Amino acid sequence: MILVTPDDRVLEFGGNETETTNNRMEMMGFYRGLQEVYKLEKKKHLSTAIHFISDSKYVIDGASKYVANWSRNAWRTSTGSEVKNQDLWEKILKGFTELKKLRMKIAYELVKGHSGHDANERCDQIAVAFCKDEPVELFIGELSDYPVSVGTHQNVEEFKTTYLSYVDGVLSRHSTWDECQKATIGKSGAKYKKVTNTKEERDTLKLWGL
Repeated sequence: MILVTPDDRVLEFGGNETETTNNRMEMMGFYRGLQEVYKLEKKKHLSTAIHFISDSKYVIDGASKYVANWSRNAWRTSTGSEVKNQDLWEKILKGFTELKKLRMKIAYELVKGHSGHDANERCDQIAVAFCKDEPVELFIGELSDYPVSVGTHQNVEEFKTTYLSYVDGVLSRHSTWDECQKATIGKSGAKYKKVTNTKEERDTLKLWGL
């Protein structure tokens, strides 16, 4: 897990369990992030928003759409089956409650795995190293010294026209307008924007509070 703070510090974290699944490890990374943000905000009060980026649709959908309903429904899904990984979802929900007290909001961004997003690739490297019990040096320091790009994988020269959508707290990037339209049409409060360069994307995300 990589945490970038509002005062431009970077902290890397890692861990493992003897018996686990990919979904549980993705959830643990998310929960650890919530813990670290909470500790930081209790001390410094640097921000009111979290921008969570992951390639796990399971975690993003569960956190942004389902976990509150699961809790209210005695940890049953809409079809009546038991919610998997209930213990971790309960911890995540408790984390949401504590962050809400600090007036923190969370925006989610789903990226494709192994698609060139540098920070996501780095998270995979850390996870594999811990899984195989191999040595890995975790970075703690200034963002300016961090060798990994923590934003979009595209630089100014490589940037291709992108269609951004923001629906129900989830940010998505689409390669075509048709994809963007399908993601936003009929969705209350949906936002969308065509961006043609890095600055325009950054300004749009700032305008949306991300």
